[in-house]
Amino acid sequence: MSESALEQSIFGDMTNLEASLSEDTNGDRARAMVRYFQTITEATQRMLTTAREEGQRHLVSRLLLGFQAAERIIRHVWESIHGTALVL
Repeated sequence: MSESALEQSIFGDMTNLEASLSEDTNGDRARAMVRYFQTITEATQRMLTTAREEGQRHLVSRLLLGFQAAERIIRHVWESIHGTALVL
């Protein structure tokens, strides 16, 4: 995939996320997404404690950071759209 195609894919995904969260006026969808990423973050943290090889620990650490970022992005987008804190 070219860099331009990847960039378009990312912007398309963000547009879809924003549209989905715009329709989510009560926050149920956003809370479900946040809970999903919290769950896989916890599972990834457990994986990190059992990873034996440095390469494996590095990969799991990067995944962990990505899942945490995804949670923050969802919260930030929903809160920016609706002008209020997302209560979990």
